[in-house]
Order: sequence, then C-alpha cells, then structure tokens
Amino acid sequence: MPTFSFVKVLPASTMMSMDAADFAGIACGLLAALFLASGVPKIRRPFGLALALIRFGIVKRVRPGLGRLLGVVEVAAGVAVAVSPVLFPAALAALALLVAFTAVVVRSVLAGQSVECACFGTGETTSWATVARNLVLIAVAAFLAAVPAVPSMEQRISGLLIGGAIACGYLLISTLAELKPFSVRIDG
Repeated sequence: MPTFSFVKVLPASTMMSMDAADFAGIACGLLAALFLASGVPKIRRPFGLALALIRFGIVKRVRPGLGRLLGVVEVAAGVAVAVSPVLFPAALAALALLVAFTAVVVRSVLAGQSVECACFGTGETTSWATVARNLVLIAVAAFLAAVPAVPSMEQRISGLLIGGAIACGYLLISTLAELKPFSVRIDG
C-alpha cells in the first residue's frame, strides 16, 4: 500500500543550491501577497484610504473612489508580479508604487505627522518603521526588476506560499502591536 507524504523534507544543502529563479519566485510571492493583502481591504472599504489621502495632503476632500482605485492598482500589481510571464514591467510597476508610497510616508514623518495610513487596511500609523518596511520591499522589487532569471510556475507557487506566510506573519505582528491584546493596565 503506497504512502503519501505531504511534507517534503529538504536537506540542509538546499539553500545553497537555490538559484536566482528560486529567489525571484520568493520575491514574486512576497510582493504579490503583500500587494493583495494591502489592496483588497482598500477595495472593500475605501473610506479609510480616502481619509488618509486627506491627512497626507494629497487631496482636499474625501474621495472613496480614489481609495478604491488605488486598491485595484495594488491588486493588479500583485497579480501581475505573481503570474506575468515577463517580470520586468510587473516588477517596475510594483517598484514605482512602493517608491511613491514611501515618498509620501517619508514626507509625513519628516513633517512630524503620524498619519493613519490605511496600509493593509489596518489602523497602522506612519513612522520610521513604515519607511524601513517599505525600503525592504523596494529592495525586493528592485531585485525582481534586475534579475535576469524568470521563475517557473512551480517556483512562483512556492514563492506565493513563502510570501503568504511572511505576509500573514507581518500582518499578525502589526495587528497585535496596534491592538496590544496582552497589555495589562493597572489603575491604582
């Protein structure tokens, strides 16, 4: 009777044998997962981003349609990075979005503002930590735009699994940091 194993045990030398296409697959997965996780809440509830655009000084009045449009653009960038047979345009689009978002956040932080940015649909406020996260993502998108290797579909699926796990971990940690469910307040 055959046995089926759903977990493939990889030897320790596997990391050493990964090539550029493997890393590109992981980069695709990470960017796709994060853009999807960020864009979908903006499509579903665009009002938070519409308010953030006012707080950032980008628009003068609440425009939920613009918030929804930015969410659609983020989802499109995520899908393009995940499945596009030609990575350069998709990676360049992701890079442009990340640079634009980071420029707005840096301007806000330098002005001393802590704006609720509607990043990932949460109540995250902008800070240097937001800038640092975005700089890491910019580096990932720049790598993806520069790498000559194109990952296979298998490498992209593996990348989506890894990227999804990283995105879920990040979102869990950032949500816990906002909600502080384990903090104890003792009023005396």
